[in-house]
Amino acid sequence: MGPRRKTGVEKVRLPGLSRRAVIAGTSVAAFGAAKPAGATGADRPTAAMVASDEGIRRCASWLAIDAKIARLQTRWAKLEGWLVREHRWLKLSPAEQQALPWAKELRDIDGCLDLLFEQREAALKSIPSSGSADLESVIATLAVVERLIWREEHPDVHALITGARRDLTAMSRRHSLSCMESAQSPNVYDAPPA
Repeated sequence: MGPRRKTGVEKVRLPGLSRRAVIAGTSVAAFGAAKPAGATGADRPTAAMVASDEGIRRCASWLAIDAKIARLQTRWAKLEGWLVREHRWLKLSPAEQQALPWAKELRDIDGCLDLLFEQREAALKSIPSSGSADLESVIATLAVVERLIWREEHPDVHALITGARRDLTAMSRRHSLSCMESAQSPNVYDAPPA
């Protein structure tokens, strides 16, 4: 598994989780909801819109896999911590550890994590590194980058990325609202002749 932070108990480490695990779903919602239906003004999707939607879909897929990994790492850490406290896990021999019924869950989680790490890596490679057609695809990409940069290791960089994503989301919403308002307000040039 990936890097883990120390728990204070020798040889036991928790996954290096941060608030990013909590906001994974909100990031998806933020760039998914940033463009209300009908705000584009186009009836048929263009090639750029299709490419943008594909990039957003790939980012959302990566974020979903990353959120699953975070949940499994949290479960693994809680289970291992409980085993250390209740069953002296670290003082047991490997055979004694394997005899406990909870050892199977740890092995299952490790197997799932190995598969998810591979899927996440493949999903990351599928995300285009440039050529975003609109703000929503840039926001989606920044949501992924925000998860890739560990806030604990690079707090300034993480703060810049988080701020940029939030700013772009707000700009996108303002733009979408003004497009919707423009479409709803009567155009004086469309008035019937007097």
